[in-house]
Amino acid sequence: MKELLTQTAWELLGPIESGDVDHTELQELQFEFAKWIDGKLNAFITWDEKVEPQEWDLPLAHEGPRCLHRMPYAVKDIFATRGLQSTAGSRILEGYVPPYDATCVRLLRHEKNHLMGKTNLDEFAMGSSGEMSAYGPARNPWSLDHVPGGSSSGSAVAVAACQCFVALGTDTGGSVRQPASFCGVVGYRPSYGLISRYGLIAYASSCDQAGIFARSALDVALTMNTIAKPDGLDSTCRAEPLDYVAEVQREMHWNKLRVGVIKQFLDPQAIEAPVLANFRASLDTLAGAGAEIVELDFPLADYCLPAYYIIVSAECSSNLARYDGIRFGVQGEEPDLLARYLGVRSRGFGAEVKRRILLGTYVLSAGYYKAYYDRARRVRGDIRASLDDMFRRVDVLATPTSPTLPFKFGERLEDPVLMYMSDLCTVFVNLAGTAGINIPNGFGERDGVRLPTGLQLVCAPHRDAVLLRVACQFEQLTGWRYTPPQWVAEALAM
Repeated sequence: MKELLTQTAWELLGPIESGDVDHTELQELQFEFAKWIDGKLNAFITWDEKVEPQEWDLPLAHEGPRCLHRMPYAVKDIFATRGLQSTAGSRILEGYVPPYDATCVRLLRHEKNHLMGKTNLDEFAMGSSGEMSAYGPARNPWSLDHVPGGSSSGSAVAVAACQCFVALGTDTGGSVRQPASFCGVVGYRPSYGLISRYGLIAYASSCDQAGIFARSALDVALTMNTIAKPDGLDSTCRAEPLDYVAEVQREMHWNKLRVGVIKQFLDPQAIEAPVLANFRASLDTLAGAGAEIVELDFPLADYCLPAYYIIVSAECSSNLARYDGIRFGVQGEEPDLLARYLGVRSRGFGAEVKRRILLGTYVLSAGYYKAYYDRARRVRGDIRASLDDMFRRVDVLATPTSPTLPFKFGERLEDPVLMYMSDLCTVFVNLAGTAGINIPNGFGERDGVRLPTGLQLVCAPHRDAVLLRVACQFEQLTGWRYTPPQWVAEALAM
């Protein structure tokens, strides 16, 4: 049955429903293979060892549109999971076991999906390479010497390396789309508010959004039918009932599609040649199908990264103030209260988290609030207005997902600014609260290794059904189908 682990969730759904594939056997096979191969990948921090087949055999709770059910999945270790350690990739939360599930995890459990475990990540989702985890970095399955991207590194690796069919991540500035590009899978960041954030350990609340890794856009639609639900526990959740699978399968009229291309994201000085070549080939594919390609000017492009890092650092300094070693997580032993705070936070947080807390505290201070945070907030408003104007002219935007191919471990650790540049093409989506998706669009060579690239498509806020339809139809245009890295396929054949 191991060959089943290379299929998409959509392909397996029918056989599982008909009984041709036993979902309990599939779960056990998936769990065994995922644990065995993880010795090379370090994609998981915690495994869910509980096996409760009597619950899996209960009638499905869902009677509406087709959704993801009875499938092995994984979640980034920043979602609360009842009875299972949730660390956010940090030592400061080591051993913390939540008494409740995040809403999207609860909804996946409700449909009898099987949780493999909690995936690795950059600490508190702060990173662009997967190297900032307190539990060691996850490794890119296409080349174990290269980074998988971040911060949702483990989830991207798990889907790419046949450790699960679907995985949840979070996307604050590109943390689903960029690792999806580096690992050669689909990575989707919905419009802000379409998926409940209840139970998500906060980094930067105005930009955080749960996202989905999968092997096809259709698998993303299945998962959205499961987890994109209204939630009274999250006041920002504005999900409305919608059959994403039906929307994705609607006929595509390419001659009516207008695709915007932002010229600032085509600079050969900023975008590596293989990435740019594959992006232009993707545009040629869209144009060949009949889509209209519209060049757009985005004068605020150079301000997106500075505004983003000021805003998220300010919010993280506030959100992470709660970690004091008293209420949960690592406990301090110092008798003096202030010494306990300082000791716990010094030992518990890693270098990147400390850097962003310090930056955020600085930009929120009385002397610098107006010069930095308030100005960044106003720039954010201008970015939203600029995107609104673009979406009056086009239906979707197209950019490279990452400006570079995956780079080697350690290559950018000593230069934080260079590391932050990995988010060049993605942060504007989060600042505007809109949706973006990465679709694999080829490979390029770096360091003598063949590595994936990705096409990013972006839509206006809450036009996600259109975005997913275009992504799904683009996969059909190119004939792209998920194929695991060769060494993973060989491991499956053993």
